[in-house]
Amino acid sequence: METIPHKTRNIILCFFVLIAFQVAGHDLALADNAGRFIVYPANNLYADSARYYLEYYYENLSALLDFTLDTTVSVYIADSDEEFRRLVTSAFPDWGAAAASLEDASIVIKSPKYIRVGKTFSELIGHELTHIMLYRASGGLWLPRWIHEGLAMKVSGEWNIGQDIVVARAVWTGRLLNLFRLEGLTEFNGAEAMLAYTQSYLAVSDLMDGKDQYFLADMLEFYEEKNDFYRAFRAVIGDDYINWTDNWYERTSMNYHFFLFIFDSRLFWIAFSLFIIFLFLMKRRQGGRIKKRWKIEDRIDPGDDSYKQYYDGYYDEENQV
Repeated sequence: METIPHKTRNIILCFFVLIAFQVAGHDLALADNAGRFIVYPANNLYADSARYYLEYYYENLSALLDFTLDTTVSVYIADSDEEFRRLVTSAFPDWGAAAASLEDASIVIKSPKYIRVGKTFSELIGHELTHIMLYRASGGLWLPRWIHEGLAMKVSGEWNIGQDIVVARAVWTGRLLNLFRLEGLTEFNGAEAMLAYTQSYLAVSDLMDGKDQYFLADMLEFYEEKNDFYRAFRAVIGDDYINWTDNWYERTSMNYHFFLFIFDSRLFWIAFSLFIIFLFLMKRRQGGRIKKRWKIEDRIDPGDDSYKQYYDGYYDEENQV
């Protein structure tokens, strides 16, 4: 029997070792991804989509907060209202479509296959994951509710022109909420909740406008170190927290003028209908004036040839000698 040369045997051994390391590395990568998020039930129609969106939003949040998730997040997809309420196991508003347990790092979300909630599946996942990431990045310390909800909406991309109209209507009817009131969000009705979420988004957008990418991470780090949110806010933002919220309230009230309020769907169509009626009346009035002018012109310059019996210009009979 012919033996394999020593050099050839070493090459073959190195080849198999390399393959083994590649397989092991692949297994470790899978284990790392599987250990970060667990979706229940695993065979749910939306389980793969949930894993994809979790990883997508995690990458964005990790960069924004400069934070690496230090626990496993469990996601439960509920196929009915009854299952959703059983999994949440606490009082929850009727308008809620998903919930996050910050201490347990778990998310319960209604399946879009069975329940129409007015939000996309990806938005719901991004929203709730933001709550968990923000909580853990702050070391479990309290943060204003508007920062939680506003950042969650901004990260998940929950925004439409209708929400501008909600704020405009609130400004012009004197119902704009003070940001401190948003702490009781779960007790709001559907309309109040929509206004609260929208104001939170606007406040966070205002807070982040023009800031460097890591200002939130810096504020959370300072907060965790000093255990004083108001001090951390002032150190990073450069303004007193209460003064900033008061100024934001005034700026928002001034920014939403009547031109936006008029685009409320009901008022817009009323105004549009009145405008059409106005154009019709103006057109009718203009038509009456034109007809009146035509009558005057007909008397001065008749439309037929009857005037020729009085005047034929140069060839008028009276001019003939």
